[in-house]
Amino acid sequence: MDFIKDLNIDKVRNLAEDAFNQAKPKTDVEARVYEVLSHKNWGASSTLMNEIAQDTFDYERFLIVTKLMWEAIETPRPAAWRVIFKGLTLLEHLVKNGSERCVDDARNHSHLLRSLDRFNYYEGTVDRGLGVREKSKQLVEMLGDDERIREERMKARQLKQKFAGRGTTATSGAGSGAGGASRYAGYGNSDAGWSTS
Repeated sequence: MDFIKDLNIDKVRNLAEDAFNQAKPKTDVEARVYEVLSHKNWGASSTLMNEIAQDTFDYERFLIVTKLMWEAIETPRPAAWRVIFKGLTLLEHLVKNGSERCVDDARNHSHLLRSLDRFNYYEGTVDRGLGVREKSKQLVEMLGDDERIREERMKARQLKQKFAGRGTTATSGAGSGAGGASRYAGYGNSDAGWSTS
């Protein structure tokens, strides 16, 4: 009965959005992104986040991932704070582990990230907007520093290579370290796996 007692319109709407996202037909890429961006009270697995990061090396999949991610971050309902926070967490993971195009895309949306410093939502006396404000501030700071992005991408690549020897598979192309082949500024991660088809 506590569930019914704690039920409010925002919770009902969040549950309905999750049910709708689960029911609608989607590709495997969309299914992964929707799973990461759910209203559920837990985060996504690193395996799932890495699969989405690998998807960004394919142009068509990159467009799907970023479209859904930015829709989540731009959610106009403050009660969906958890989805917004998960969208920011996905963005941070993509900047560190995804294609270099993710860095450019994040910088192109920096105005949106800056606007989240005024995000507010309270459940009773609990400030649920604090996590969104902090995460967006961290992302804006990181996106403003090329050297820090290179360091974060290098750390992510080293971590991926470290665990690749323990039974998980390393993502092809993402950790090759081939410098001058990219059209982009080079954030320490080659886009050798990038497909324009």
